[in-house]
Amino acid sequence: MADWGEKIVAYKEFKLEILAVLIFILLTGLTTLALAQEETTETSKMNQSSTSKEDESVSRMHNIVLVNNAFSPETIEVNQYDTVVWRNLNRPKRTFVLVSEEDLWEDFSLGYGKSFEYTFTETGTFGFSIEGESGLEGTVMVRESGETAGEAPVSERETQPQIQQEERGQQDERGQQDEREQQDKEEVTSTPTEEATPGQPAEEVQSSENSVFIRESDFYPKTLGLNTGETITWKNLNRPKRSFTLVSEEELFEDPVLGYGKSFSYTFDEAGDYTFKLEEVPGSELVLTVE
Repeated sequence: MADWGEKIVAYKEFKLEILAVLIFILLTGLTTLALAQEETTETSKMNQSSTSKEDESVSRMHNIVLVNNAFSPETIEVNQYDTVVWRNLNRPKRTFVLVSEEDLWEDFSLGYGKSFEYTFTETGTFGFSIEGESGLEGTVMVRESGETAGEAPVSERETQPQIQQEERGQQDERGQQDEREQQDKEEVTSTPTEEATPGQPAEEVQSSENSVFIRESDFYPKTLGLNTGETITWKNLNRPKRSFTLVSEEELFEDPVLGYGKSFSYTFDEAGDYTFKLEEVPGSELVLTVE
């Protein structure tokens, strides 16, 4: 009986040892799993942080528009490695020379509708201006990359609609210019009509052979040769539309006023050199040589 009791006690101890081993294995597995999950979480956070920093370092484009004889905006804040684009949308149309006060770039001629861009690789405050224009200047403040990351720059949000509007205006203007040129061609090549009385206004251009046109507030062509007995016709095709007074320096006729689309003809019976001017435009001059 004593041996049997000892066997029972030994069996119970063996079962407890097996149970303890199983519990140890279970706890070890749970601990390993928890550590693995924690490591995965940390790695994910590090990756997200790295991605966020990379996003912050992406360079951006910022617009500065030259319009209404001023820069818009005059002062702009950007990140290091950002690019600034200057665009000339000023009216009336003309070319400006963009200058860097720190000589970051060579002086750049900025024609109407044209742009110039520069990427700032160093931090600091940099000035720019228009050559020969007092008060037409601005500043670019460059901070370390990431300091101003986030929402789109104020300058970009404010100027983009203005740029789009100006570009639409340029397209409309080009379309109107093409239409005007087509109309002018039709007017110039129109079928000859009844000959006008010398010295009297004519409603239509009689021919394109001996014609002088008023365009861009001047004569085209500025010199012309004729034979005696030939007739010349002046026609006002100026844009924008306005009236001009045709003046003969030799007082061949009383000064006629030519409205837009109107014409005036005169027949030259004597050889010589004759000079004509537009009363409203100093410096305009047409010289005719009659042989």
